[in-house]
Amino acid sequence: ETAAVSTAREIDRSVARTVFDAVDQLLPSVYVTRRGVMGYGIATNGTGGVTIRGIGGSPNTGVLIVIDGRPDMQGLMGHPLPDFYSLSDAENIRVIEGPASVLYGSNAMGGAIEIIPSRPLGGFHTRLASSLGSFYTGQHRLAHGAQFEKSYYTLHAGIDHTSGDRPSSRYRSKDLSLGAGYQLSGAWRASLQGRYGHFHVEDPGPVTAPLANSYARVGRGGFSLNLDNAYSRTWGYARLFSSHGRHIITDGFRSVDSDTGLRLMQSVTPAPRLMLDLGADAATYGGRARNVKTSLDYGEHHVRTTAGFSRLQYMASTRLRLNAGLRIENNSVFGNITVPEFGATLRLAEGYTLGGMIGKGFRNPTIRELYLFPAPNPLLKPETMWNYQMTFRAEPSRAFQSSITAYYADLSNMIVTLGRYPNLALRNAGRALNRGAEIEARWKPVSRLQWVNSYAYLRSTNLAPYVPAHKWNTAVNLDAGKAFLHLGATTVGERWANANKTAKLGGYTNVTLKCTVPAGRGRNVFFLVDNLLDRSYQVVTGYPMPGVNAAGGFTLEF
Repeated sequence: ETAAVSTAREIDRSVARTVFDAVDQLLPSVYVTRRGVMGYGIATNGTGGVTIRGIGGSPNTGVLIVIDGRPDMQGLMGHPLPDFYSLSDAENIRVIEGPASVLYGSNAMGGAIEIIPSRPLGGFHTRLASSLGSFYTGQHRLAHGAQFEKSYYTLHAGIDHTSGDRPSSRYRSKDLSLGAGYQLSGAWRASLQGRYGHFHVEDPGPVTAPLANSYARVGRGGFSLNLDNAYSRTWGYARLFSSHGRHIITDGFRSVDSDTGLRLMQSVTPAPRLMLDLGADAATYGGRARNVKTSLDYGEHHVRTTAGFSRLQYMASTRLRLNAGLRIENNSVFGNITVPEFGATLRLAEGYTLGGMIGKGFRNPTIRELYLFPAPNPLLKPETMWNYQMTFRAEPSRAFQSSITAYYADLSNMIVTLGRYPNLALRNAGRALNRGAEIEARWKPVSRLQWVNSYAYLRSTNLAPYVPAHKWNTAVNLDAGKAFLHLGATTVGERWANANKTAKLGGYTNVTLKCTVPAGRGRNVFFLVDNLLDRSYQVVTGYPMPGVNAAGGFTLEF
């Protein structure tokens, strides 16, 4: 697997407003759809679809979100809810490019986005951040925690809002998470994490057919009961988790859903050159849905999964590392599936490595596709993908690091919608070959200056709408002592504008700027500018992105 990590400090110095913003800026192979200054939305015209190397789906069920080791998704639809992934409680974000199904099972066919929550470091700590800008767009966050000799607690809260850059495009959300933990012994720790969030998002519609009073309201809550251990030669965790949600949409759709599961994972080093991961997980997900305007009752549906998985890493020599993995999963609807992966990394010379990987990923049909709409088919089978990739890394000095990855992904059994409304049918009739390359280079000529460049090229026999064949991220970070400057740019190539591939959206370059100025111990003020060059562009057909817009704010830590 290829993985990239973004820390809370790096995110804070960028212009990212959400977790999906951060990963879009972190990797060129990741692309996120959006339709305005804030608020991704859900349902027909919802955005926040994330693709990795062109894989993600619509709705987004090909990339999995993992929070503190546990998969997170909407139980009926199988997709993540981007508006719930705020930065209120995200210490680190890790992105796995390529299939992560051995580790996480279904929905991680294209990759996974892992969100690692923060932990208190010692004593009492409070951080308050607030910003306000164009279109009455604001973000306000509170983080508080305390670490005692054997226990700790955390509190994170956030409020986001905007009036929107178009009529009927308002958005507001609030989230709260509480956590507490206790050190049972030198090696064992127990903790409990609870979270609730709610958002209201309006859809202004495409400019050719604007909408008024079109909205969606979603509330979600859940908990995770955790048991972690750490010995000298073995470490691991147990996660008992449950999440529940309620959706209300203007068109009359109402649903309640849940996702409850248990995940166990233990790593052990039985020999100095050998590391073994052993894990198991079980989950039940589903819910019920209806449309109050059409009096259509979709019924109640649930699916159960159980799986065991293992990964092995062996240092064959000082220069060669081998790894392999296997997952065997049983699904109450689809039966058994086996997912393997194999890899090797060779150190060519000091600072130079060559790595290769072969892995399988899969995605189970969602309850929506099986039993709800647009043309439910309970006979659908899982989508599968075989991924082959090679990565060359070069770090000739501490000042310069670079890598180039080439991959070949063979997707089969893809679920597609055939026919024309109202005579639609869902079938496992799709196939695609995705081939691409990713290049990254980081140069730090002096201690206070860094230049980061990354580029992704994708060629597909069945390129999905809104997925670019070319994407380039670049950023200059300058620590001037009395101020920190971040100047970033994302260049995106042409994309298909519709599923029929009869129209295209033009490419664009979005330039962003953020300046952070220390104002005393534990105090910063900042301002940011988005679309600095005031470019006119669309990420989704009919939804022009706002022109140049700005915000300013402060952070307090004590």
